[in-house]
Amino acid sequence: MVEYTAIVLAAGSGTRMGMKHNKIFLELDHRAIISYSIDLFSADKDCKQIIVVGKLSERPNFSELPSQVEFVEGGLERQDSVRAGLERTHCKYVMIHDGARPFITSENLAALKANVFESNATMLAVPVKDTIKQVRNGKIIRTVPRADLYQAQTPQVFLTEWIQKAHQKAEACQFLGTDDGSLIEAFLDAEVTITLGSYENIKITTPEDLVIAQAIMRRRYDV
Repeated sequence: MVEYTAIVLAAGSGTRMGMKHNKIFLELDHRAIISYSIDLFSADKDCKQIIVVGKLSERPNFSELPSQVEFVEGGLERQDSVRAGLERTHCKYVMIHDGARPFITSENLAALKANVFESNATMLAVPVKDTIKQVRNGKIIRTVPRADLYQAQTPQVFLTEWIQKAHQKAEACQFLGTDDGSLIEAFLDAEVTITLGSYENIKITTPEDLVIAQAIMRRRYDV
């Protein structure tokens, strides 16, 4: 059994969506985007604590969340928000998840829990499909072999002690990582493993993502 805390990040904005308010409150099939992740964690018996990290000004928008969900004020950067959640975490393991990813499944959680029990650090990821070019000043420098390339997703799950230590070191060095796994890579002598995710586990960031999300909803739930 892997008992864990779920940190759900909800302090983003709607800038790239062309909105003036937080995109996680957009509705998919009459439900806020963030509610799908929270409901999934709430239904998992191994999830003993759920922390939603958001903007203090938006706290009233979370009033209808399940009673066991704890609200924590986020920071300026995503990394600051994660650290704020980690300060309130009391489980041995922690799953860190983007609230704008509504399509995680119970199968994803089961696979992550199985893998983190062995490795102490793992994340959902999928193989890159497209050819990747490294570019500088508008010119291609090289074609990057894609056989070893994966696209990172969330949840990312860690031994809490590890990721707290990595965040503390990153803060001390003013290091800003692109995800939480990158902090483990940078500051701990430890490996992060891959748990195969799904191409449907998209992060809804742009209007085009919302169109794709609506198509996924129709396919999954026949809505």
